[in-house]
Amino acid sequence: MDVVRLTDENISEYQDFIPADAAEHVGRTYYRGLVMTEDNEPVAGMIWLLKNMREEGATSESDILWMVIPNEEVGDELFKEYDELLKSEGVTRSAFTLPARNAKPLKGFLKSKGFSVKLMEGDIIIARMSEIAEIPFLKRLRPSDDIMPLRSVTQRGFNIAIRRMVARGFYGLCEDIEYLPRMYFENDVSSYCEQDGIINGLFLCHKTSSDRLLVEMMAAIGRDYVKTLPMLIAKAYRSASEIYPPETEVMIDRHNYASLALGEKLFPTSFGIPVYVGSREE
Repeated sequence: MDVVRLTDENISEYQDFIPADAAEHVGRTYYRGLVMTEDNEPVAGMIWLLKNMREEGATSESDILWMVIPNEEVGDELFKEYDELLKSEGVTRSAFTLPARNAKPLKGFLKSKGFSVKLMEGDIIIARMSEIAEIPFLKRLRPSDDIMPLRSVTQRGFNIAIRRMVARGFYGLCEDIEYLPRMYFENDVSSYCEQDGIINGLFLCHKTSSDRLLVEMMAAIGRDYVKTLPMLIAKAYRSASEIYPPETEVMIDRHNYASLALGEKLFPTSFGIPVYVGSREE
């Protein structure tokens, strides 16, 4: 058996093995992936995200996003390469979040590799556009003229806005947001706020390979940020409703306080799917 390091040049060879929403990240700055093959056919694999790599002194972490391991023997070989890669990049902690329906057979293997393992509600909430259409505050809120679709901003303005947000610690789900091309985001749905020539708010969505809309970043600065965020959301919803059918799914990852508050406000009765989570020190 052979272990292959995934790149943006070879990922297409495994499109029938790796889910599209996981595969699309391969080649980005902080994403890594491995596939184990037997007779040139993939039998196992994993994709992970490196976190906190830009901050000196921060705990660097590998967050495993996708994994398929058919048996312990194959898993041992795959993890030998994984462990070596983490060591070479100075990663000191590994974690994983995997859908319970897929990860249940992996529980024993992950424990044998030193991971804690527990079942819990996942952070991601998924709702259809038709459900979002019934949210009261979106019906009554009218965004001001300062709120515009992302397609209206200049490339220079976008670059400056991203640098400003990153300097303040805002990068949403995108550890590599300063390296992503503007067209990674859905320009017709994403929105921004510009006041006095300065962009002080961003609501960025990405259309995944499975045709879902993922909220990647929402941030606003300045004294009126509390008012700005709801208008950015309302503008994005109105734009999306003109383009996408009612059954389109929108994903919100409740990874921090702002996204948790948004999830509770928009979908107070919704729950994330069951997931297995765990971690280990490297």
